[in-house]
Amino acid sequence: MVSTNIWKNKRLRQIILLVGGSIVVLWLVIVVLFYNFTVSQHEQSTLMRLAGIANSLALQIEGDIHEKIFETNKVKDAIIRNDQDSLYLSLHTLLRSNHEANMLKSPVYTISMNNSGMFYEFGVTSDSVPYYRHPYNTYHSTLNDQYKTGGMIPAYEDEFGMWLSAFAPIKNTRGKTVAVVMVDEKLDIFLKSVRSELMKAFIFSLVMFGVMIALLLWQMRKILTKEQKDKNIIEAANKEINRMNVELSIVNEKLSSLDRFRKEMISNISHDLRTPMASIIGFLDLIRDSKSSLSQDERYKYIDVAYSETKRLNRLVSDLFELSKLESGQIKIDPEPFNLYELVSDIIQKYQLKIKSKHVDLNFEIHENLGLAFGDIKYIDRVFQNLLDNAVRYVDEGGYIKIWILDAEGDFKVKICNSGDLIPQKDLDVIFDRYYTNEKSDNARSGLGLAIAKSICTLHGCTIKAESNEFVNSFWFTVPKVEK
Repeated sequence: MVSTNIWKNKRLRQIILLVGGSIVVLWLVIVVLFYNFTVSQHEQSTLMRLAGIANSLALQIEGDIHEKIFETNKVKDAIIRNDQDSLYLSLHTLLRSNHEANMLKSPVYTISMNNSGMFYEFGVTSDSVPYYRHPYNTYHSTLNDQYKTGGMIPAYEDEFGMWLSAFAPIKNTRGKTVAVVMVDEKLDIFLKSVRSELMKAFIFSLVMFGVMIALLLWQMRKILTKEQKDKNIIEAANKEINRMNVELSIVNEKLSSLDRFRKEMISNISHDLRTPMASIIGFLDLIRDSKSSLSQDERYKYIDVAYSETKRLNRLVSDLFELSKLESGQIKIDPEPFNLYELVSDIIQKYQLKIKSKHVDLNFEIHENLGLAFGDIKYIDRVFQNLLDNAVRYVDEGGYIKIWILDAEGDFKVKICNSGDLIPQKDLDVIFDRYYTNEKSDNARSGLGLAIAKSICTLHGCTIKAESNEFVNSFWFTVPKVEK
């Protein structure tokens, strides 16, 4: 309200611009100097620390052992477990202990020049999963230049972010450099903290700027007139009217959306109920009107079909009620700690006969010592069964289904893949919709399983997603871990 009158006065406007411009320029100078000095000091101290760790490790690693590992295991991924090779395990244990002792956030690993002399390969790592003899395509030129002597690599960027690295040569008893041990630290985390501090400084500057402006305005209060006050009152009234109009528009839009949803719901439910009901009536009419012409076997056959359609109708109605309760917020989850490994194992056991009947190969990678998940177990059970049922339904005869439970920081990630007809990429974002219409026709399903799974995940604050590549369809969802 005050600023309008001030900007009309040329002299006052110049004073405010001069003060504001001076503060902005001063802040920018301070920011640049502080940022450059802080980053430079951190980079130098970090590189020295990484170099010390790398040189210490290089002296502890026996080059002959490292060389023998590469001579014995000559191909990519020849080692896929840390305990697969005793020599590899000994070096992995050494790297792992140093990794933990120095509280490093990134794995320590060795890198060796390929026998062809054309590119580098990863060797032993402190990580829990080996990455053995994979090509190192994004190496820094310093590695190539100082491979035999070791060195430090200042800040550089690759596809994973900004890094600081140091490496030292690993030599065998003949003095030949057989590999280097590399130690990294991600610079992005430090830069983020520095920028956070700069943002705090910026906010503080804005506050100071506001205080100075307030003091100036206080000194200039005599310029404010009754006319300006009246204008401000009118503007405030107009804003209030506009706000009320916006709120009324939002309410009207919500009412229209509810009406559209009601009509769409009635139409879809009528269509879904009509199909099995028509089948039931048709077969019962056929039995009733053809008592003399139908054989006993035919009559039993038609009764079985009508019974099957009745069960399908019952499942459809149950799914509709369940989905309606989930979406309307009538269902409240009761989360508790539970063993995710046991839950998934029990469900897989129930599906064994059904999977074997289709000659499907079932593979699952689940570790018993996962720890406890946190959620409503009966609804998490429902999500997994719906996704597994979907995979069993659409896997091709003689195909395969694969199940993982992965550790994803604060969550568990449950993933189910199956071979068979691939989901079109354009349908991946809508496949969880209540009435997704591009799926295969299958009289044994209600079409609401994926929608129910999504609603349950939404209640838990979890993520659920569908993916497809040139080989398999994948569905995965997350389950929170128990906080320790």
